[in-house]
Amino acid sequence: MSFVQVEFALFLPIVFGVWWLFRTRYAFVLGWLLFASLYFYSFKQLWVLPIILGYCLVDWLTGLWLERTQRRRLVLTLGVGFNVLVLCFWKYTPLFAQTVAGLLGWKSPQLQEIASGNWIVPMGISFYAFTGIAYMVDVYRGMIAAETSLWRYALFTSFFPHLVAGPILRPREFLTDLRPGLMPTQPLAPAEGTFLIARGLFKKLVLADSIAVAIDPFFAHVSDPSTAGVWALPYIYLYALQIYFDFSGYTDIARGLGLWFGFRWPENFNWPYLATSIQDFWRRWHMTLSRFLRDYLYIPLGGNRGAPWRVYAALMITMLLGGLWHGASWSFMLWGGLHGLFLIINRLWGETALHDRLAALTGRSALAWRWIRIAITFNAVCLAWCFFRVTHLADSLACVRKWVDFDWDKAFAGGTADPALWLLLAGYGIAAFAARGLTREAPLPAVAARMELRPFVSGALWGCSLGLTALALLLAPGVQVQPFIYFQF
Repeated sequence: MSFVQVEFALFLPIVFGVWWLFRTRYAFVLGWLLFASLYFYSFKQLWVLPIILGYCLVDWLTGLWLERTQRRRLVLTLGVGFNVLVLCFWKYTPLFAQTVAGLLGWKSPQLQEIASGNWIVPMGISFYAFTGIAYMVDVYRGMIAAETSLWRYALFTSFFPHLVAGPILRPREFLTDLRPGLMPTQPLAPAEGTFLIARGLFKKLVLADSIAVAIDPFFAHVSDPSTAGVWALPYIYLYALQIYFDFSGYTDIARGLGLWFGFRWPENFNWPYLATSIQDFWRRWHMTLSRFLRDYLYIPLGGNRGAPWRVYAALMITMLLGGLWHGASWSFMLWGGLHGLFLIINRLWGETALHDRLAALTGRSALAWRWIRIAITFNAVCLAWCFFRVTHLADSLACVRKWVDFDWDKAFAGGTADPALWLLLAGYGIAAFAARGLTREAPLPAVAARMELRPFVSGALWGCSLGLTALALLLAPGVQVQPFIYFQF
């Protein structure tokens, strides 16, 4: 099930209504939310239930075993190995079949069928696999105690708002809140939660899906004669916005639903396209994944310590694996490799004298240099997006070539020639920057908390939320709702 399906509009009021009526009865609420979450995940695909329940059982037992054994490293290896192997089977079997068939020239019908895409990956498996790995490692490190209740652990893993596409939560951010006496019995910041849901729906249904209608035909035929001479750069810029609006919209809805049920979860995006370096970009983009890769891969590999070559190797390995995590295609690894290369260049640049001189600039010179860095970073990110959006290498390279090889008469052709789309994006951008300026870049929780203290302003917040929801439904493109992009990961 998806947040933007009609069925979810029926599912959510029932789940929330029952929770509200029985919210003080701990055992019932725990069971009800777990049942609802498993129903949400397995809606019209019951075959995925054994997979997620198997993950829950193995990870829970591994946590208990870690606290009761002297062979803790072996137990952790077994637990993490289970998560990784099952994830690799479901996610990378098509890539393996395609690579083997290509290298050995095998014509097996079974291999050809798997390699051609007739393979269904369980939705969100990467996210709950990473959640389980983080839990086991934290127990191993002594950062948390192992969870004694299988039902609490299963709800921590499968709670429907964050299950399919994150944010990737750590035990201290959610699991500990599920214990008796700590389980919320009231919504937390309902006005803020409602605004987040409304903003997320608008980002997804209006902005991301409108961009998808405009750009999908170009990327589907990027190497065809039908797109000869068409300028790829505007399409890549629009895709950069699409994936941001799509994914951050999902996160907004997830975090808003969490607040409705009394849980506050971490931010996942912080104006990533205003980053002044690739390192800064990864501090702002998919922040819960970035910190996971940092804490559970980059640092254990020796990042930030030892010889420079070791740091660079850790960076590259982390980003290559982070790229491969996104999907069963070598282009995703190439996308990660590009970001690894950009991060290494960023570090080398930071060690130069010119970097220090430019960093010491003040006034208008400093402002100009800041915007130059933003432009360089954004275009580097967009270059890498070519290999993320178009997963066949020849098509990705054709997309990159069309950055510079195009016909001016076709520079803005097809979807990029629609002024209504650009006006829509400009209007949203002006509104977002105006809100950023009016709030003096304060985080939304602080702003919403201040607004709720003043009845008129609080009413305006609720009205804005309802208005955004209405606009999301009215302005959504008249086509079938697009699935969230990160559902495939």
